[in-house]
Amino acid sequence: MTTIVTGSNRETIERARRVTAAERFDIGTRFGSVFDSAVGSWMRDVEGRRILDVTAASGALLLGNQHPAVVEAVVRSVRDHGVVYASTITPQRIELAERLCERYPAGEKAVFCKSGSEATTAAIQIARAATGRDLILTAGYHGWFEWQRPYRNMGYDPRTRVANFGYNETALARYLDEFGADVAAVIITPEPAWFDVAYHQRLAELCARHGVLFVIDEVITALRWGPRGLNGSGGVRADMITMSKSLGNGHSIAALLGRADVLDYYDAAGIAGTYNRELTPMFAALAVLDEIADGSVHEHCERMGQALKDGMREVLREVGIPAYVTGPNMMFDVVTPSEQLSWDIYAAAYEHGAWFEDSGTQMVTAAFTQSDVDHALEAFEKGARAVAATTDIEPGELSEELRLGFALDAFGGSPHDTPPVLARIEETVELMARRDPSAGTSATAVTG
Repeated sequence: MTTIVTGSNRETIERARRVTAAERFDIGTRFGSVFDSAVGSWMRDVEGRRILDVTAASGALLLGNQHPAVVEAVVRSVRDHGVVYASTITPQRIELAERLCERYPAGEKAVFCKSGSEATTAAIQIARAATGRDLILTAGYHGWFEWQRPYRNMGYDPRTRVANFGYNETALARYLDEFGADVAAVIITPEPAWFDVAYHQRLAELCARHGVLFVIDEVITALRWGPRGLNGSGGVRADMITMSKSLGNGHSIAALLGRADVLDYYDAAGIAGTYNRELTPMFAALAVLDEIADGSVHEHCERMGQALKDGMREVLREVGIPAYVTGPNMMFDVVTPSEQLSWDIYAAAYEHGAWFEDSGTQMVTAAFTQSDVDHALEAFEKGARAVAATTDIEPGELSEELRLGFALDAFGGSPHDTPPVLARIEETVELMARRDPSAGTSATAVTG
């Protein structure tokens, strides 16, 4: 039996630094603990310290760690059924696909993979194969693959044939007017703290008028913008949606749902993968769907999220730190005058036993209790007061300029038609007009 030997947090981080850790992603943007167990929303590090997770493991958890129904489903999967087969089709895959297609209006067929990055990439490859067109228009973060890495920069990348419209409606309308016949799909990640349902409905209608596929990247929002995401709870039409986080309650699974006549092109798009057929996360996902079926999980999470959101807003008001706290209760944003100030507050709160998301988006799980909310707010208040006492902070409301600056830095949001944005739109149109059509896809278009 293998024994995992650990030392202190510092020693374990140094050990990781030598053999596996990225300096920024794994160390620089994290706090000082290495965890080796978790129950519900509480984590325990290698020194035995318990810390409350206020990020839902970056959104991966909906029910919390070691949820009994998910644990039982996973154990039953491995013990009674195995892990993966030679065949790609299993009863569990069929059942999961049927239930997701019943749950989300966009769903007629479903394709499964292991991560959100894979699901969004599958979506654009299928869109290109189904339409025979090469251009992709995008806004927001869709994962770490090459085609979308410049997600913060409005413009056009000739290597990937992807144009980022930065959530700007003027830009999207212009690009579709100029190049709609060559656009395979528009894919957007909802930022519900910044753009409402009506905004997304306008985008969906614009795509429909131009005959362009509209894809909503609901990797996070599918189970956090209400129980059925922007597509279901919000009633926003889509030709395809992606989902992943929370679906398997931490187990690695993602789904692409959409029109059957479009998803039938996934052979032509080359979508494959040995581990896309893995049984264990499908059992976990079916258990999650069972647990949330009666609506009580989302009702509870909404209450806990509302209490946490209101409490954090009040703490910042009392301490005298300008802030913008907004968004759905299950995934709200907290914006302060600077990224550094936010980091300092969350780092100080960590010292009092709560791990907040340093990017500002906080998420609860169904394991949260009122005492957990109270603990998070107590840690947050202690951290905010400690930072405010040693930092020169200008009182008052958070300016619109700072709000827009946060949106631009966090997810490439450039929604206002300022002169620089309008100039960038024109530059992008010129670049797209000069692109080499022969570099595009050679896939056969949909014929009906």
